[in-house]
Amino acid sequence: MTISAKDYRNILEIIDTIYSVPDRSAMFRAVCEKLQKFIGIYSAIFVPTEPKTGEYYFNGYEVFNNSEGAMVLYLDHYVTLDPFITCEWYKNANRVARNTDLVLERSLIRSEFACDFLLPLASVFYVLAVSLASQGDMVGTAGFHRQKQEGDFSDRDKEIINILLPHMARAIRSLDLIHGSELTKEPNGVITTGEDGRPIYMNEAAKLALKGMPLERIPEPGIGSAPAFFKSRSGTYRVRTVPLGRDRRGRLILLERYPAEHRLHPKLDDFKLSRREREIGVLVIQGHSNREIAEQLFISEQTVKDHLHVIFEKTGIRRRGELAAKVLGLRSGIIPL
Repeated sequence: MTISAKDYRNILEIIDTIYSVPDRSAMFRAVCEKLQKFIGIYSAIFVPTEPKTGEYYFNGYEVFNNSEGAMVLYLDHYVTLDPFITCEWYKNANRVARNTDLVLERSLIRSEFACDFLLPLASVFYVLAVSLASQGDMVGTAGFHRQKQEGDFSDRDKEIINILLPHMARAIRSLDLIHGSELTKEPNGVITTGEDGRPIYMNEAAKLALKGMPLERIPEPGIGSAPAFFKSRSGTYRVRTVPLGRDRRGRLILLERYPAEHRLHPKLDDFKLSRREREIGVLVIQGHSNREIAEQLFISEQTVKDHLHVIFEKTGIRRRGELAAKVLGLRSGIIPL
């Protein structure tokens, strides 16, 4: 497939973007915006993988122009139906393929993966996937999408992405190393509710988090609002509510396990907090109330409040719910539809 001089100019512009944006999320979005105009993608995702096995991590993903709820459900269940997974294509480093390269289109359109996930939840059909690797380690998988009516990706599109992929892999690996991304293969808790708010699905991780407690114990923030926190005997969780999809009603409640205490202290060091302020900051991030913090540290609630006032000033936040997002670099809202 011949790549034109104009194509190469666009490719060089995207490569410049890849190396010039010092944040993985911002870089991925900027690249996708350019590809949207260049080759006509509808949406895209990036899922980081374990360096040696290529297995997907359950956090650290990126979503462009699609529902985060669909991304969560994909990782929780539908990933096992994905042709790129069932064919073990994802184990091949630095490869580009269309889903129609692996499965005949007439078979794909009738598949459970397309009928139950791609079309109704993700609102796409054609996928151009990229397995990214750098210096012998797997980095992740990116998927670029088109809707059914937009038509499949061409050989030219594949070649353009093939030229870009080593640069994307190298940049993502470098950014993750610089920013110390903490990725985990531990599944998030996933609960889906209907229009009436009643649960219609709960995965094993969510059942473990609840351990027989009623669903009402979990605080449910509104879609797009700041995250809430939930404590159980199995740990502390960040609670977010995301939409199920563009055309589906109901909500998806996501329980993301919080880091252990020993991983939080170094992050708080960046804000030049005192030892006591770090102790209180860790407990706040883990979801403890002022009263519980006071009891654990054998100080008064007023002393806790005084320390929190200083912590807020040093970290530049106004509410305790913002502390986790500030310290851990978490996104408090959702990726817009």
